[in-house]
Amino acid sequence: MGDLTWFDGIVLGVVLISALLGAWRGVVSEVLALCAWVAAFLAARAWGGATAAAPMLHGLANDTLRQAAGFLLVFITTLILFALLRLLLTSLLRAIGLGLTDRLLGTVFGLARGLLVVWTGVLLAGLTALPRQAWWHEAWLSPPLETAVIASKPWLPASLAQKIHFRAAPAAHLQPNPYPYLYGQAVTQCAESLV
Repeated sequence: MGDLTWFDGIVLGVVLISALLGAWRGVVSEVLALCAWVAAFLAARAWGGATAAAPMLHGLANDTLRQAAGFLLVFITTLILFALLRLLLTSLLRAIGLGLTDRLLGTVFGLARGLLVVWTGVLLAGLTALPRQAWWHEAWLSPPLETAVIASKPWLPASLAQKIHFRAAPAAHLQPNPYPYLYGQAVTQCAESLV
């Protein structure tokens, strides 16, 4: 492990961009945006069919187009309503002087989201041959990320957890953990057990 690799740069970039986005938008906006996508999907699933039967969509040629248009109409309308709610709540928070708190909590939310995105990417990589590549072994951040994925295997479906593998680096690449104080003794031992 020498300098930071492009893999390390991507990981740090994803986490940093997510944290900055969270700080810019604030936690209320971030949480409502997440809720908006879930609510839009559920609303479109529940009322998309009924909307497809509306007279305004009778001009569409076939039933598949009407169903898709009804789904999209409900989905987009729900997103717009949540966007208006987000604007109202963030304006209210700033007006009562909680804008800084909202942004600080948004940063924490953004960090957590960025780490979750990176964790998901490493989990998916564990299903492929990517962890066997030399660049993976040269990355500073791959050992702690592998450890995080391995530690979460008991909470994953067994069929998925069995397919996640991180192969040890070739002997020429083995080096002791340069940051035992950063990762902690338990994490260091877990990472060394992978080898």
